[in-house]
Amino acid sequence: MAGNTRGKLKEHFEGCHRNFDWILFHVEASITLIDGRNPKLTESIKSLGEGVKQLDELAQGIYGSL
Repeated sequence: MAGNTRGKLKEHFEGCHRNFDWILFHVEASITLIDGRNPKLTESIKSLGEGVKQLDELAQGIYGSL
């Protein structure tokens, strides 16, 4: 466990990254489950995944700058 502010921030952003990984896992599982039966829902879920990827990149950039 980190004892200073920088270390704690790095831990939190590492946690964000792990959570984004799980979100992407569930997004992919949902797309597989739908399997093309509902194209509009599939596209919406893909858009969610793209947004999460962008947030993850932002979080990783902040992590890297700490």
